[in-house]
Amino acid sequence: MTSNYWHSEVYSTPPLRGLDRSDESAVVGWLNRYFPFSGAKIDWHRAPGNHRHWQVNDDVQLTSMASREVCQHIHPGSVVEHVGDGLSPYGVRFTSDNAHSVVAALLEIPEHHYFVAEDRSWIVVVTMEGDLDVVDQLPFDRRDRNGN
Repeated sequence: MTSNYWHSEVYSTPPLRGLDRSDESAVVGWLNRYFPFSGAKIDWHRAPGNHRHWQVNDDVQLTSMASREVCQHIHPGSVVEHVGDGLSPYGVRFTSDNAHSVVAALLEIPEHHYFVAEDRSWIVVVTMEGDLDVVDQLPFDRRDRNGN
């Protein structure tokens, strides 16, 4: 499967069709600047903020839990930014209006997923290996949306 498949087949159908698309480099830059990494993964033991972790071996349960976490964290009128680490051709932005269905659709893409509050106050990360990590109460300047 190529990037064209994800662009033409996945991102062109509801609920992903029509989402604001974004350059993922701002979110990726922010992740790299504010989170410690061990290899290609965030080192959660050294991550700032309030961290919670679950290992879930059932994909349906993992999707449900991840959707619930994103929906619980997003405030009405605020925006969530999503980037993937492999097959997603770009980042997308969505609101609480369609968060549950968008999260579920994005998790169908086989890659690691980063759901980040636009104000950078929380992050939900879902891996293909069944990890669900949530960090909130992040101590960053919330104006730092663009990696500045």
